[in-house]
Amino acid sequence: MKLEKIDFSVAILAALACVFITIQVPVWAIFVGWAWYFALGATPNLIKTSILPMLLGAVLAVLAFLLIDWFGGLMPSLAALALAVFITVFLLMLGLKIPACGVSLVAFNAYSCIFVGYGAGAFMAIPGIPPLLNAVLWISGANVIGLIFGYLSVKVTTIGLGIKE
Repeated sequence: MKLEKIDFSVAILAALACVFITIQVPVWAIFVGWAWYFALGATPNLIKTSILPMLLGAVLAVLAFLLIDWFGGLMPSLAALALAVFITVFLLMLGLKIPACGVSLVAFNAYSCIFVGYGAGAFMAIPGIPPLLNAVLWISGANVIGLIFGYLSVKVTTIGLGIKE
């Protein structure tokens, strides 16, 4: 087994990412964005190409919650959930056909991150901002930080760290 600079840079930045807990940024969502960066090829343009699919997934998750609430007044809760998810995932699939939104891993994970994070209350609640909007700001923001950390973990390997490859 050969140790490489990337092994150290990822571990160091992962430890530094934990500092975000102090301001209630969901670190798990940072790691999701970071995973996107590596899973999709670890190229600098991934930050730019991931933003629209991330927003697509996040917005459709918000729509799903709004539809769940609305349908919940008309039908049993499981049916409301299933119908809302059907509609929003269908829209997500259509959105993936738009070239600028076609990064499916990012779009689906962003959708899932909002579902998990909002459902678990895993974001800072800022008074005066609706909870669903807070969730999108904090969780999607953390996903973007993760993309940046992915970029940085590769970028710092090009500077001298005194580690031989």
